[in-house]
Amino acid sequence: MNKTIPSLIVAALLSVASAVAQAEYPDKTIRLVVPFAPGGSASSSGRLLAEKLSAVLGQQVYVENIGGANGAIGASTVVRAAADGYTLFYSAAGIMTVNPSLYKKLTYAVKDFDPVSLSSTFSSVLFVNAAFPAKDIPGLVAYAKAHPGEVTFGSAGHGSSGHLWGEVLKARAGIDIRHIPYKGTSPALVDVMGGQLTFIVDAAVLGMQHVKSGKLRALGATSTKRLETAPDVLTFSEQGLAGFERLSWYGVFAPVGTPTDIVNTLNKAIARVAASPDYRQELNALGMNAAATSPEALRSQVRDESDYWGKVLRDAGVSLD
Repeated sequence: MNKTIPSLIVAALLSVASAVAQAEYPDKTIRLVVPFAPGGSASSSGRLLAEKLSAVLGQQVYVENIGGANGAIGASTVVRAAADGYTLFYSAAGIMTVNPSLYKKLTYAVKDFDPVSLSSTFSSVLFVNAAFPAKDIPGLVAYAKAHPGEVTFGSAGHGSSGHLWGEVLKARAGIDIRHIPYKGTSPALVDVMGGQLTFIVDAAVLGMQHVKSGKLRALGATSTKRLETAPDVLTFSEQGLAGFERLSWYGVFAPVGTPTDIVNTLNKAIARVAASPDYRQELNALGMNAAATSPEALRSQVRDESDYWGKVLRDAGVSLD
């Protein structure tokens, strides 16, 4: 008997078994790592996505919050996981597009991940104390030029979106303003309301409630068009200042080497979730919009935004060990 025949049979059986195993994905619970502490927009939107994906995939998707180091600790956890589709990463835009240029040393790299899909996008708004004399962005710029070095802006820390938007404003408007890093956006927002800080650029949903109560004033939105939740707030570009059209986002990534069939299954599941009226409505309540993209489109977006924010950081001379 030809000795190669049993080997061929074994190989064929293994191939069939592998195909069946992939066809049955998922057949157990899936972990979605959110690289921030519970309670913020990342955790809230991540849990919402996990809930909706569980229904689509027929298996529980649960959130594990692993915060620290601007998302780097959670990212490193996923990088070390098996590339089998059962550990996924819920990434904020900055983790993929800012951290690699911000930190001199990182425990992960963008190439360590396979993009799956965007899941949501959102805009930020520049908020000042309601008693601040400026009524719009040109007014803020004029005030800063008349009071060089006196205008301060807060953020959740070096390299956060609030910090970056402040640096873009500083460069585009040619003004002398000072960055004050905080350990989160909430204390910075409190200091803006208290008058200790001039402004903050933050997720729209967090500050608009204080605008309604009369404690804050919204001067401009970082978006291409006005927000549905705040239609009276002009965009930066409407006020003559370009360069503020980029949206913040959350998206799903898998460890590099995850089988293409699994990535495609997850991509289609997220697209179904994004098209769901319930998901869209619940995201809108968080100040976000549903989104879905192909893995290739997400990879291209990460590359483009990495180039953009890398230049912003270099021009500002910002880096961390």
